[in-house]
Amino acid sequence: MRIRLIFTLLLCLVISASAQNASSIDFTIRNLGVNVDGHFDTFTITTKFDASGQLEKLEGEIKVKSIKTGIESRDEHLLEEEYFHNSKFPFIKLKSTSIRKISTSEYKIKANLTIKGKTKQITIPIKYENLESQRKLSSNFEINRRDFNVGGGSFIMSKTVKLEVVHIEKKQ
Repeated sequence: MRIRLIFTLLLCLVISASAQNASSIDFTIRNLGVNVDGHFDTFTITTKFDASGQLEKLEGEIKVKSIKTGIESRDEHLLEEEYFHNSKFPFIKLKSTSIRKISTSEYKIKANLTIKGKTKQITIPIKYENLESQRKLSSNFEINRRDFNVGGGSFIMSKTVKLEVVHIEKKQ
């Protein structure tokens, strides 16, 4: 019995550690006074580091159709023209234009963000962790959905979208 309990505890720790080491793109927006949380399931994040380990380039691409908010009918509605217009603009893209190192663990990145065919330059704070065999980049930032004509002029939905991005990659 004791061995089974120890095995179960170890298995839970391994599963928890694995879940914490996954890349993710999560968002929150207020709608009708309630926070709506969601994430994207399908995306790629590409980085380039120089020989000394400094971040030189960051790019990302999100498959819009992979949006998940916990309500399937809402997810389908978000793919329509008023929101992401997935049939015409199936991807959200981000490409760094300049990267400034703030400290050993922080960067400020200026990047072009393209949503629904509209490109806007944004600044993203990045926290960097140099792990034993991996690199971890994480960021919390906000964008204005109206800058990209997502959701039209709705007054019941906040114009501010909060994003949390975590990217973990193996060192080469």
